[in-house]
Amino acid sequence: MTAGLQIFDASGNIVLDATYRVMRLGGFRQIYGGTNDSVTDSRLAQGGWFTFQPGGTRGDGYLSGGVIVPRFTLSGSTLSWTWNAKNSTYDIYQEGYIVYGGS
Repeated sequence: MTAGLQIFDASGNIVLDATYRVMRLGGFRQIYGGTNDSVTDSRLAQGGWFTFQPGGTRGDGYLSGGVIVPRFTLSGSTLSWTWNAKNSTYDIYQEGYIVYGGS
């Protein structure tokens, strides 16, 4: 008799099988506005994923300013982020956290 893990939904369809690749948490990191940076993790090269979680709104778009968000690039095992420059003294950087991992 074979052994393994399978999870089924209420209709009997397989929703998870032991042969499936499941996302794994690699880590998290706080990112600061205006500071270009990167993180390297070998798990990112195996089908990496990431999410950006804003740290708060702090009056987004106050007066005539805008909100500058990070731009992300995933290349191999390196996740990088860059920021555009402020156009006005009223512009703000949307800081927050990234959570990343591999599959």
